[in-house]
Amino acid sequence: MNLLYGLNDQQLQAVTSDSPIILNLAGAGSGKTRVLTHRMAYLHQEKRVGTSNMLALTFTRLAAKEMKERVMALIGTAEGYKLTVGTFHSFCVQVLREFGYLVDLEPNFTIYDEEDRTDIIHSCVDELGYKKIKVRDVIDNLYKDLSGLDQSLARVIEEYGYRLKRNNAMDLDGLLVSTRNVLESSQAQRELQNRYRYIFVDEFQDTNDIQFEIIHLLNPENLFVVGDDFQSIYQFRGANVRNIIEFPDKYQKCEVIKLERNYRSTKQIVSAANSLIKHNLSQTEKALIADREGLDIRYLIMPDEDAESRKVADLIASESKSEAWSNVAVLARTNRQLQTIKDVLDRRNIPSLIVSSQNDVFKKQDIRKIIAFIEVAINPQDDANIHKVINFPNMRFTDLDINNLEFKALDQGWSLSDIMKIGTEKEKAFYALLESIKDRVENIETARDVIEEAIHQLSLRIYYDNEGLKNRQEDVSAMLLEVERWQNVQESLGEPNGIYSFLKWLRTKDIQEKLVQEKVDSVKLMTVHASKGLEFPVVFVIGMNQNVFPSKRAEDIEEERRLFYVAITRAKDRLYLTRPEQREAYPGGPMALQVESQFIQEIELEQAECIGQSQGRTVGFGWME
Repeated sequence: MNLLYGLNDQQLQAVTSDSPIILNLAGAGSGKTRVLTHRMAYLHQEKRVGTSNMLALTFTRLAAKEMKERVMALIGTAEGYKLTVGTFHSFCVQVLREFGYLVDLEPNFTIYDEEDRTDIIHSCVDELGYKKIKVRDVIDNLYKDLSGLDQSLARVIEEYGYRLKRNNAMDLDGLLVSTRNVLESSQAQRELQNRYRYIFVDEFQDTNDIQFEIIHLLNPENLFVVGDDFQSIYQFRGANVRNIIEFPDKYQKCEVIKLERNYRSTKQIVSAANSLIKHNLSQTEKALIADREGLDIRYLIMPDEDAESRKVADLIASESKSEAWSNVAVLARTNRQLQTIKDVLDRRNIPSLIVSSQNDVFKKQDIRKIIAFIEVAINPQDDANIHKVINFPNMRFTDLDINNLEFKALDQGWSLSDIMKIGTEKEKAFYALLESIKDRVENIETARDVIEEAIHQLSLRIYYDNEGLKNRQEDVSAMLLEVERWQNVQESLGEPNGIYSFLKWLRTKDIQEKLVQEKVDSVKLMTVHASKGLEFPVVFVIGMNQNVFPSKRAEDIEEERRLFYVAITRAKDRLYLTRPEQREAYPGGPMALQVESQFIQEIELEQAECIGQSQGRTVGFGWME
């Protein structure tokens, strides 16, 4: 196979360059994944670099899956299996399982998700009696210097850290911080540098400061980072766009290679994107180039949100004559806007799917408790999860029993499971259940079989039958199907499919994986943030009003502009922009006139299609601004 065939000059330079440090500025639709994977294959075949010496870091498992599949197609399954590809968080879990002892972390640590973290912080606030402390303030100040904080807030943060340490647990932010701390050890740094001499970082514009520190501490012989500052949209998660803009200043010997030819979208869409993003001041210099002619962007102004939804549904129905439902996406600034569209599509029997974490079967309470039982069996020090499952699926201990347990644990400085091990008959019985599940975990290979065994040990199916809880039986079946799908993907990539790998995936998975699992041909409804990295032949961006998109809560207009840039560059062939002239001032409130989004002016459209009473392109509600 000729790895270089079909590459344009910029792509060819990025794939074959001998520079040890490369910044690849890759515009939307410019073939960055092709460049990344072909460079890995080129280094392996032409430079004799072993794939086991390569590490590729991504921001979604969907991107990691695609990357590994492409490499396997280029150089063969056997060599592709040896390549380490994963998200930053999954890499951090791998490092901490191996080197966590350097930061007093046992390898069987539990990973807490956002809901777990919030629950524990609530508990800290309540037990310390600081009712005025807000959870958001605690989260915003975790892993920061506490010296300048309010004393009560600092005390809650300290208590939260203490509980994580006592439970042998980490939250998602803590995974990054602890990995950074581990890498400050010369032993871990040296071993990982020897193992991964070639490191690739995808979507580099989305890195936060700690992720950048991790890369800097790994200090590989060869570093290839690829990204597009025009698409940096995760500031609310801590992403720092300066990391990519200032990369040449921090790595002064790096080679900068730009990919500017867009292979995804029409000239009309690319022209609008270029016109929009030039209004940002803080950015690198590049401009997309497209060759393919297409239809003009359609901009529709409707009287209200109901009319907007009906018109979008009409247009989707007309698109279905030439496109599959799954080739159409409706993007919005917020999840709330999507439900109105969904309701109209449902009434017209147009299949649609809201891509979000809201309908995730793993969020169901009983499913969370099944998983928590397994996590406690693996990590008996995890008191937080013991509290979740101690009376699941039925009552075992009274509130007084639990209070006595906690008092004994506090008095002895032991975990709850240690106390139960030598406690009353009832406590010993619960501890024996945990031990039984643990024994099975250690002797069963696949995640699905481990979960099935936990369900059996808990007699859950019998309990649900006796209680007539058919819906929970269905939830369990749906969950097991998802686990089986995950295992199939893992096996196809040569990745582990055991319970530890599954628990890591469960805490770090992204909502885009729902698209991979969804096999039904349906219109995709999602926020612009959720659409990052995806593309569709037909895209609708709804709600194009000032204070909606851009959001009135946005602190950085340039980030909002980048978000709209991402939205319009998801479209391959046809792009529709819509907005209602009026919308409810608040849910159930009176209708209020709306001002057109400033972004509409910035993309320099020639005309608008107005439906309803309004005439003309611009609606003059300047008094509202």
